[in-house]
Amino acid sequence: MENKKHRNLIITIVIIGLLLITIGVSYALWVITKEQTNENILSTSCLNVTIENENDDIKLSNTFPISDKEGLKSKPYSFTITNNCEEYADYKINLEMLSETTLSSEYVKIALSEEGDKGVATKLNAYETYEDYKIDGSIEGRQIKRGKLKPNEEKKYKLRIWIDEDVTKEDGIEDSIYKSKIVVESVLGEKPYTESILHGTDPILDGKLIPITINEENGKVTRADETKKWYSYSDQQWANAVILRSGVEDPGENEPIDESDIESYFVWIPRYRYEIFNEGNYDGLGTKEEKKQIINIEFESKDEEVKSGSSEGQWLTHPAFTSFNTNGILVGKFETGYDGAESTGAAQVNPADEAASIEAASKVIIKPNVYSWRYIQVAKAYTVGRYYEPELNSHMMKNMEWGAVAYLQHSEYGSHERVRINNNSNYLTGYAAKYEPTTGYTGTNELCSNTPYACNEYGGVTKPGEDGEYNVNYFNKASVVASTTGNYTGVYDMSGGAWEYMMAGLDDNSTGDGKTGKLSSGRNNLYNSGFNGKLVCPECNDNGVNHEITEVIDKIKLPIDSRYYDKYDYSSSNITYNRGKLGDATKEMGPFQSIQYKNQFVNVESWYDGESYFINTVNPWIKRGGEYDMGIGSGVYDFSYADGIAYGSRGFRLVIAF
Repeated sequence: MENKKHRNLIITIVIIGLLLITIGVSYALWVITKEQTNENILSTSCLNVTIENENDDIKLSNTFPISDKEGLKSKPYSFTITNNCEEYADYKINLEMLSETTLSSEYVKIALSEEGDKGVATKLNAYETYEDYKIDGSIEGRQIKRGKLKPNEEKKYKLRIWIDEDVTKEDGIEDSIYKSKIVVESVLGEKPYTESILHGTDPILDGKLIPITINEENGKVTRADETKKWYSYSDQQWANAVILRSGVEDPGENEPIDESDIESYFVWIPRYRYEIFNEGNYDGLGTKEEKKQIINIEFESKDEEVKSGSSEGQWLTHPAFTSFNTNGILVGKFETGYDGAESTGAAQVNPADEAASIEAASKVIIKPNVYSWRYIQVAKAYTVGRYYEPELNSHMMKNMEWGAVAYLQHSEYGSHERVRINNNSNYLTGYAAKYEPTTGYTGTNELCSNTPYACNEYGGVTKPGEDGEYNVNYFNKASVVASTTGNYTGVYDMSGGAWEYMMAGLDDNSTGDGKTGKLSSGRNNLYNSGFNGKLVCPECNDNGVNHEITEVIDKIKLPIDSRYYDKYDYSSSNITYNRGKLGDATKEMGPFQSIQYKNQFVNVESWYDGESYFINTVNPWIKRGGEYDMGIGSGVYDFSYADGIAYGSRGFRLVIAF
């Protein structure tokens, strides 16, 4: 089968090469169109677009299918957008395919990147379409970027285009032609609200994201006016935004947004540095201590010098922001849900393969009172995340990004106290326990004798959005104790609900030579993530199964871009906590101790007694937050190991970074 595909690729290469030689077709003609939508403003007086190779045709870097790795290294087409005015400017970058085009956009990949960025390889047909063409003769339009320019700010972009490596002769593209033009649109607006304490890390909303305010009494949403005060981190009021459902138009400033019109909620986590409070040199268990404290945080722009502290008392720019070189990230406000699911079981979906996972990305919903999407392998969750909103660079949450939210929560800008558990046994998002658990791991649903406090109460409801015997739903104001801010603007489900897989795993290099390997796929051929890669414990005997396979080779490819995953040193131990990273809310939560609950011993951290196990060869993937029935064992600072397979108790969360 592989040989046949290889032969097909060779044939395709030859045909496309001959096509270019004989008829001289360029795959894209570079033309710039500037359109200013404000009246009485000349397009050249405010927005200036310069292209380094303006007179060149855009030609694919190779005339045959190539890998993403090669495509991202190909020669780019560079251009700069400059705002010459004293007002802010919103802009769009579009690609419009011309009438000569016969090559489907599903066979074309592009990467649009800012200066200093690697770019993200994305199929052209993954971008949003539009029909309000700006160029005569256009037959298809794709919006590949939206952004905002400060007064006198410029942004430099590089565009790479290539044919997807999976294209073969059977796809019938031999005589195809691809021509497109770039369209840059802009509109001037009032200066948006900024908060001085953020030092330039104010929310950046790109693409479909709509800024909102949330009623502090009932959780209802209103479209924010960005020129007025709509967030205040000094008052623990974090900025929120939503993506509306397909076909729903932006209602306009200060207008209410119906909950049924919302597809996803996101919360802005501004870039910051923090004062290192614990170097985390724990190579095993000891005696836990009362360690929780206010984490000192200072917001800093990406234009400032990066702080690279490594010792207690020094300052470190949080790595969640330096990996993408961004002024902030947008975190899913709730665990990812499965759109349309009307029962706990209906939200348990593990797509068959990569193609099915890409298609399933359309089922993402991030809202309160919906069933959390569980029973999904790590590789499938990663693929769903990358294809949910590719133009917004959506992706599965990393462990370091979880840490960024956790540390902000325990600063003066968050609630800096225990976040109440979501103890809804039906895995409904945004719920909060009525009372604070006082213990965990009892294995029962027993009540304490000192009611109204609960040892480890949990339960479900018969209808999403209703309050239960043991918990309240998101739109009940009492739910805000389950938020990272203690009010409606924070992030929910970070304690309890479902365990959340992180895109964070074990290095597969077991040689001990100090060299860095790749992410491992999993334990063995029975327990793995669904990614291609080495199996780090093929000798592990699970349920009497004899495992002989040492590597997964026919599933989903591991990401080549290290920005999308966290990798931890190889070890067979689950208590070598010093393998954690500064900022990820693992090793810094020590010292760690094994304590006995009613019927089991559990390793816990020194802040809130959350479960604490580090990944190892038996369980090489990280999960966070705990589960609905774990009592105080669940929490923002809880972390544990996992094998990467699909379980009904494990879900995932999404992040946007651009």
